[in-house]
Parts: sequence; structure tokens; C-alpha cells
Amino acid sequence: MTVHLLASLRRALLLTAGFALTLPAQGKKELPLKYVGPPTKAAISAEDLMTRLYVFADDSMMGRQVGTEYNNKGTAYIEREVRRMGLKPAGDAGTYFQQLPLVVRALDPASTLVVDGRGFGAGTDWVARSSGKPLQFTDAEVVFGGQALDTMNLLDNAKVRGKVVLMRAASFGPGFDQQAFVSSAGFRAYQASLQGATVVSIGGDALPPNTVRLAMSPTNVTFLRSTEAPVTLTITAKVAEAMLGTPVANATKGMTGKRFTTNAKFVDTPRPLGRNVVAILEGSDPVLRNEYVAIGAHNDHVGFNNRPMDHDSVKAFMAVVRPQGADNAPTQATPEQVAKVRALIDAARKKGAPRLDSIYNGADDDGSGSVAVLEIAEAFAALKPADRPKRSIIFIWHAGEEAGLWGADHFTEHPTVPRESIVAQLNMDMVGRGGANDVTGSAMDGGLLKGGPGYLQLVGSRRLSTELGDLVESVNRDRKLKFNFDYAIDANGHPQNIYCRSDHYMYARHGIPVVFMTTGGHADYHQVTDEPQYIDYAHMAQIGRLVYETAKRVGNLDHRIVVDKPKPDPRGACVQ
Repeated sequence: MTVHLLASLRRALLLTAGFALTLPAQGKKELPLKYVGPPTKAAISAEDLMTRLYVFADDSMMGRQVGTEYNNKGTAYIEREVRRMGLKPAGDAGTYFQQLPLVVRALDPASTLVVDGRGFGAGTDWVARSSGKPLQFTDAEVVFGGQALDTMNLLDNAKVRGKVVLMRAASFGPGFDQQAFVSSAGFRAYQASLQGATVVSIGGDALPPNTVRLAMSPTNVTFLRSTEAPVTLTITAKVAEAMLGTPVANATKGMTGKRFTTNAKFVDTPRPLGRNVVAILEGSDPVLRNEYVAIGAHNDHVGFNNRPMDHDSVKAFMAVVRPQGADNAPTQATPEQVAKVRALIDAARKKGAPRLDSIYNGADDDGSGSVAVLEIAEAFAALKPADRPKRSIIFIWHAGEEAGLWGADHFTEHPTVPRESIVAQLNMDMVGRGGANDVTGSAMDGGLLKGGPGYLQLVGSRRLSTELGDLVESVNRDRKLKFNFDYAIDANGHPQNIYCRSDHYMYARHGIPVVFMTTGGHADYHQVTDEPQYIDYAHMAQIGRLVYETAKRVGNLDHRIVVDKPKPDPRGACVQ
């Protein structure tokens, strides 16, 4: 699941001195660090899921980050499995893979920016970055927007839409809560005020060296979107003064400046290191097999770093100080928390020596969803043709979810089956935890949510279709699966914004009914401690059965799932 904090917070850790702690999964017998299981079978089982996840989230996968060879290694494992099952390939050119359009994108130094006949140099006076089309502003209108992220004095959107808004960098005071800010109504209003405008950042007398490097000599991959993409344009104070006709210090918010023209060109180097895996089980009905129930998860995680730390030290610190993992902002431990951590140290050191770790294995996020989809696919593939659902099932392992829902974006914009033929999408992202000791999220009132027996969060299940939400509830009752569904995280306006943070939303934006199933967050979220030995495989198998039975029920309906709620703007911002 993606985080909605800035990237600088993603891997931030505040660690105390080294200590060790090993915690059993869900309060049960401790699982091994390494495990090689028997071959999988047709039935959905905890044993099969354990066999699969210890392969898929092994250290050798190096965190499966999109844009690296390790993501391709992970998807190669999935492809071997679906090919072995005999599923129909539904990727590019008769394969199971749908390649993402990934490149290393550098700003061409020959790019131009001209204000009132005066030219400014790319890489010295200004830089631009974009994952969309080349930037070409011709005689663009300029408005001064004051300080970025000022939610107290909003611009009139009617006066800035279609124009270029120059803004000074934002300034944050001590104790700034970034997560609360980006989830606030004020921030949403700020975003709405700038809808349709291009925001240009004023970078000071000289451009920051890192800003120049990322634009002119990047090493990170860019996903080339086929839709409108954000533009990042940074200029020096000298360029801003030319655009405004006055020094920035003298500019007033809302004032208009001189028009300018730019032609920002990019040099793209292809980097084919990220791909969706797509496979189909054809339905049994000669007509309805042309409609699809989509089952998905994401195959990537966030890779590794070059700063090894004691795995069990991280485990203990996060459990005590940051129980929601990356969804808790970094913070200093209180004296009471330090005492708890030290108590764990004393007990844990008796169990063994520290183990250095730098790999974000992503066992729960989203190894759990990925192998659950494999397990469901194997159960469907074992059915006799006449026993298959009437509609076809399309299984999709999306790449690049952690980078910004890239794979789901690409598939829904360039589907390998007609998009209108997809009747529903069932998404699993982090379905391997949910125990009584896991903090699974925050309630609207700020209180902490916790897991327990049969715990499962449902997100978005009735946002487009009341029928689909009711159907999941009825499957749970009819099949006696004993789930306790938690809808708290799905509340309108929930600050954690979970509805917008996983692959299902890329389907929902096109009016396709979705259900997002997750056991929620925990202290290992986006940490090196998200490893296979902490997963509750029996619980995950039960979730797999729920998804299997739900897909089968939707696949056999005598009608399409009814959409009775307003569809979102597919090009607008996601709103929970």
C-alpha cells in the first residue's frame, strides 16, 4: 500500500541503541526465518501460502522495487506459476507480461525559456520535470501565488485556471504534522484553488544542486503517463523577477506578470524493469465469458537501502513507539517507551545475536496479496471447464503501486480486455496480519483501531455499488467464513485516505465497482521487519476463500453488478 506522506518520510527511522526481539506471528508459535515448503495444491490453504510467500518475499528478491531487476525477478516467479496452471496469457503480444512505459528522463539542456525576449538557461536558471508530455508554454500568463501550501489565503481558481502560478517554497514550523496536513480539509481546498493551474516553484538565487541533478542527470525511473501528468518547474529568483517585473520580495499575491514561452524537451532512456502480470481463466458461458471479474494485488515493494540495522531493534522500537509503521510520523521515544523497549531488550537478548537487515521484504505489503491471488488462481484453474464461473476471471498483479499506482493506472488506461467488460475488481493489499496486537489504523476520532479474530477491513465496497457490498456480506454469512468486517477506515473524509492509496481506485475512477480487502496497518508497515515469519497464514487463507467465493458469485450472476452510486471524474483527484 502506498504511503501518502512525502517520500522523505517513507524510510525515516528513529532508532535507539541495538537490541533484539523476536515476536511470534499473531501470538502463535514462532515461524522460521527461512522455509522451503512442499509443492502447492489446488485447495486454498495456509500451507500453500506459506510455501509461496517464503519464495516471493525472500531476501533474494531484494524488496522487488519497480524499476529494478528485482521487480522483474518477482514477476518472473508469478509468470512461471500462472503458466504452470495453464491460465490464458493476457499481457502484451500473447505473453503474460504487460510492460510499463518506464524511462530514465533527463531535461534536454537545449530546452528554452524566454521572458520578454530574454532567454534563460536550462539547468542553471530553471529546470523542469514531468511524467507526461514535453512542456510547451506559449505566451503563458503568470500569476504570483505567494507562499506554497498557504491554506489561509486561497487564490480564486477562476483567476488562475489555465495559467502559471509562481510560488515561494513552503515553510514549516517545529512539530509540523505532515500526515494531518495533507489529509485536512484546508489542504483539499488549497488543491482545489489551484485546479487547472501550473505551479512553478521559486528556488532562490540559485537552484538547489539536488534539484538540478534530479532533472539533468537522473538515475530514478519515470512512469510515462498517457493522461495529464503533474509538472514540476523550478526557477531562480532572477527568472521570477523577470516574469513578475519586480523583485519577488515586492510581489503581492494575485498580481499578474509578464507572459513567457518555454519549450522543455526531455531525453528518455527506456528502462523495462517493471511489468504487470495478467492471466485469464475463461468463463463457462459462451456469451458471459466476454465479461470479467478482476482479482488483483501489487507485485512491488520499496526495495532496500545501504544502511544495515539490527532487524530486531527496529522490530521492538516500531512496536512500542510507532505502532502504525510508516503511517506514524517519526518521533522521539518517551522515557516510558524507552523503559518498555529496554525491558524487551533484556528478554530478547537471551534468544540470540542481532541480525543486520537492510531489505524491505514486503511480506505483507503486498507479498500477502500477490501470493493470495496465485492461490485463488490455482483453485480456479483446477475446476473442470463446466464448473467454472460463467464470466471469465482476469488475474492482475500490478507493478509500481508503491511508486504511485503505476501498474493499475497503465492497465486501466491500456486494458488488455475491453475496460467496459470488467464488471468488478477485487483488490487485496496487506492481508497477512490483523491480529489483536496489530494497530490496523486510526478511527475518525483519532483513536486506534486494532485487529482480532476474523478481522478484515473492507474499503470502497459500497462506494459505487450497494449490491457488491451486500454480496460480500452475504458470502461471508452463507459460507460461514466468520469474518468481522471493519468499515471504520472507509469513512468519508478519513484522514488516512486509504480508499485512494491502492490499485482498486484506478478501476473505481472509471466506474468499475471495487472491493478493497486488507487486514490494515501494523508496526512493520514499510519497514525492514515486514517478513514472512510474522504472517498469519491461516487467516490469510480464509481471506483467499472469501475472495474466491465472492468472485465466483459475481461471475455467476444473471446480471452485471448494479452501479447505483455516482461515478467519480476519472481525471479528477481521488476523494475519500
